[in-house]
Amino acid sequence: MPVEDEYGEDLEHPIPRVDAIDVHSVWKTGGSDLNIVIASPLRADERSMNRLLRKLQLYLQFIGSTDYDAQCGPPAAERTTIVVNVHPESDKVVFEALEQCRPWVASNRATLKIVQLGVPE
Repeated sequence: MPVEDEYGEDLEHPIPRVDAIDVHSVWKTGGSDLNIVIASPLRADERSMNRLLRKLQLYLQFIGSTDYDAQCGPPAAERTTIVVNVHPESDKVVFEALEQCRPWVASNRATLKIVQLGVPE
């Protein structure tokens, strides 16, 4: 049986592409919102959690890159936001894990916002 690629493209998974930024909105005044979209329920199994953390890591690497600086200016928590849009029926452990990521994101000059899809803020 072949070994499953933990981070490869998987169109059946709630995080189908770990290696792509889902939505990036650049502000004219500098900074941006980078969105992760999890449109179907995400389980808290090891593979799903690893894919989520890896995707978040990719976003943070981009924020720290010269490409980001060229497009958006230097990142800063007050103008650089990673918005994780999570299906509301996702495992509660997913939401708890994201909450634990706030200091990690902040240490990389960004703010983490967690939004439940279809649920008013």
